[in-house]
Amino acid sequence: MKPFNYLFLIFFALWTVSSSAQTTDALPLQLKVGSYNVGHFNQGSLGGFQLLEKQVQAEIQNWKKWVSEQHLDIVAVQEWNHFFDKDSLHHAAKNILDPFYNNIHFGTQNSWIYNGIATNFELVNLREVKLGGQYYVILGDINIGGKTLTVGSVHVPWQKEMHDGALETLIGELKKYEYFICMGDMNAKDKEQLKFTEAGFHMANGGHQGWFSTAASKQINSGHQGGADTNIDNIVTSPNIKIFNVSAPKTGLNDLDHLPIIADIVLTW
Repeated sequence: MKPFNYLFLIFFALWTVSSSAQTTDALPLQLKVGSYNVGHFNQGSLGGFQLLEKQVQAEIQNWKKWVSEQHLDIVAVQEWNHFFDKDSLHHAAKNILDPFYNNIHFGTQNSWIYNGIATNFELVNLREVKLGGQYYVILGDINIGGKTLTVGSVHVPWQKEMHDGALETLIGELKKYEYFICMGDMNAKDKEQLKFTEAGFHMANGGHQGWFSTAASKQINSGHQGGADTNIDNIVTSPNIKIFNVSAPKTGLNDLDHLPIIADIVLTW
């Protein structure tokens, strides 16, 4: 056999070993994920960003800069706005998400509730589960080495008449999946969110690193840096996913409404 053929076989064998490490038969998979209730780009009020065109262009750049700096593998958004600005001149997803993500999917666009997922993984089998009124969770599947990772972006109703039932519906839905990441605005008190861990799930906010306040306006008005029941945004995972390095950073973008919740996760097969 010619030397070239030997070299080809060696490189092919090394490539095969390297490729197998990306499947579920070998190393765990680490991802950086996050969820952000963007408050319609208007601090939690309808209508999009309210200032003039010059400020609109600058603020779009601020959002793009933040998304780029986070380098999230999967990002869930809530209270999205189709247009970024009050004059409906700038398509929000095209300006903020398209430069960084190939796969961007949104659920039903309601006046208040509009959830989405952005990732560079292929997301298939998209569907919604209703949680009452306008509220829902959008779900999609990522196929990794023969395993299915279900990803969700959720907004749970705060209204008393819908809230408890919505949490039960969400937990019941998540129990169907072997591997899942569900991120979003839970609109829940700390005690209520512990229902996720009671169901056997892991969660970023209220998990091993403690609580992270994300209800920014409530936190500011209280005069405290944090507090009970201000930790309403969360990342919930199946028990075979480990959560590390949780943060709820100020962004300078929607800090009068919500802060994002961000974490590193490791899928153990």
